[in-house]
Amino acid sequence: MQTLYAIGSINDAMRGKRLLEKYGIRAYIQKLSSDAENGCVYGLAVTSSVPQAVSVLKQGGVAVREVREREGS
Repeated sequence: MQTLYAIGSINDAMRGKRLLEKYGIRAYIQKLSSDAENGCVYGLAVTSSVPQAVSVLKQGGVAVREVREREGS
């Protein structure tokens, strides 16, 4: 299982990755989409469902647009 946290910008995704890793949560940055309406959307992929990840990101000032669960790695 992999959880994707959709983040608005690459800068916020990089900041979010550092925050999560500070709390022992391994995260990877992925580009999720790019279109004229929403611009580029980056995601933080976490290899398991980590309940505290969203609160860590929010406390660190990183806005999470969407949370997606998907099978595989």
